[in-house]
Amino acid sequence: MHPLLRELNAKQIPGQACWPSAPTWHSLNATVHGQLIADQPVAIPCYPGTDYSATLCAAIDENWTNNTFQQQSPVGYSYPIFQACPPIDASAGERATGNCSLGDAPLFTVNARTYEHVAAGITFAKKYNLRLVIRDTGHDILGRSVGYGSMQIWIKYLRTGITYHETFKQAGSTWNGSAFTIGGGYVWSDVYPEASERGLIVVGAGTPSVGCLGGWMQGGGHSPASHDFGLGTDQVLRAKVVLANGGLVIASPTENEDLFFAIRGGGPGTYGVVVETTIKAWPTTSVVAQTLAFAPLTDSDLPAFMEALVDLYQGFPSLAKAGWSGYGTWSTASATPIFSSFTTAYAHTIANFGSTLNASEASFLPTLEKLLAYNGTKIYVFLQYTEVPTYAAYYNAFSGVEPPAGTLGADGSRFLDEKALTGNRTALMHTLKITAGTAAQGTSNTVEFFGAPWSQIAVDGRTPAVSGMNPAWRSMVVHQIVSRGWSQNTTQAVISSIHHDITYVKEAALKELAPDTGCYMNEADRLDPDWQTDFYGSHYNRLERIKKDYDPESLFYCPTCVGSEMYTEEADGQLCRTS
Repeated sequence: MHPLLRELNAKQIPGQACWPSAPTWHSLNATVHGQLIADQPVAIPCYPGTDYSATLCAAIDENWTNNTFQQQSPVGYSYPIFQACPPIDASAGERATGNCSLGDAPLFTVNARTYEHVAAGITFAKKYNLRLVIRDTGHDILGRSVGYGSMQIWIKYLRTGITYHETFKQAGSTWNGSAFTIGGGYVWSDVYPEASERGLIVVGAGTPSVGCLGGWMQGGGHSPASHDFGLGTDQVLRAKVVLANGGLVIASPTENEDLFFAIRGGGPGTYGVVVETTIKAWPTTSVVAQTLAFAPLTDSDLPAFMEALVDLYQGFPSLAKAGWSGYGTWSTASATPIFSSFTTAYAHTIANFGSTLNASEASFLPTLEKLLAYNGTKIYVFLQYTEVPTYAAYYNAFSGVEPPAGTLGADGSRFLDEKALTGNRTALMHTLKITAGTAAQGTSNTVEFFGAPWSQIAVDGRTPAVSGMNPAWRSMVVHQIVSRGWSQNTTQAVISSIHHDITYVKEAALKELAPDTGCYMNEADRLDPDWQTDFYGSHYNRLERIKKDYDPESLFYCPTCVGSEMYTEEADGQLCRTS
């Protein structure tokens, strides 16, 4: 493409004639009351230059893997796609080499404190044809919180309060229970105490530092409470959204109904900026928690371990129907122990809400008997039950753990329905052996186990919800994630080979096992060639029409988001229209 034609057909980047001048940026800063940030890499104090500070560098290195620390910066990321400016461990003799740059992180950030700040940022980006990034906490593995040469609207500090409604009613809704209105960029650790002190459950993320109304909710949002109360998107009763024209509107069952449909599971950063949501709150309940782990006694017992793993997977549908749900992980070559000292092992914590200990144990017994057939001869089995009186007690004891931030890796995923899990044992074993990988690959597998009856929980009441999320959510039992990682100094050739293995070997095997499902877009392969179908299912065409209605100029863009086919990222990172 001719350079001049490309400039006219692309989002502007520094050095081009239409890029805003310094006085223009100063004018925006005045409009947003001094809340415009010229972004700098988090680790820039570790590199030679005017920002160098040995003290700051040491603190940065010490806190690098802490999510809360990363979220304090507008360009700190829990799951970076590429780390252009890594931290330096000077105490270990490391020295900074190369340049410290923002890479694909935004150049400027509007640290929005009001709805007007959000609107001002949108108006500015539209006027100057800038790539716009919308960010809440940056808990994202698909690159939707970054963008080369972009301007960002950051809503972390847009906080108008958390309001409790003992009874919430509105037109077009059958809900008459309790609710919370979350005004802005709060994280779940802000909201959970408000619910627990009132004896209530809110369906929020397992990781406390995840934002309440950003990509988690707008992409679907699973929770330790999802089996019994639905997905995060099922909880939304109404929302406030700033549109591409700068206007603030209500989205509800009777106002902007299509927008209400789209923001509940149709993907983030696409139709507008969600700045407030009102969500359901449920009475708390007692919980029976089960901790299970098993591992082969010797390397030669790996086949027995895999047989036991298949036994468990085949039991998941009946366990879900008995009320069980939760999260597990397994690997045949983990870099760190999964359970005790075992690096080849499976471990999970699952829960049964509102059940008795006796009933819970009885419902798990058929699966347990299969596992115990190997116990003491081929594998070691650990099992423990715990009763707690409230959901908050369960969450605090068995969930609510912050994973390390700053890790680099590739993920693939798939919904496994009952047919995939129970239809053909040989096919299931074949698939799990592929996702296990080789000893050299260090592959990890995550089991997100929900299943029925949550599939029948609606946005209002107890009938199936109609929302923008992938309909395959309603028939899934397990969301299977397969992951591989790499270190900062890994070559691009090796990184490319890992991505290829995840997409075209391991994820492909999951797709072969469950060809008619899909996956959870927030925990998926960002290079999935079938992302429209896998992330959105049969709703994609409707969501695309809604996108055009509310954002006709396609101001809002993020990779793998609805309508993103209109753009391509050039080799230098610039975003260009495809037509």
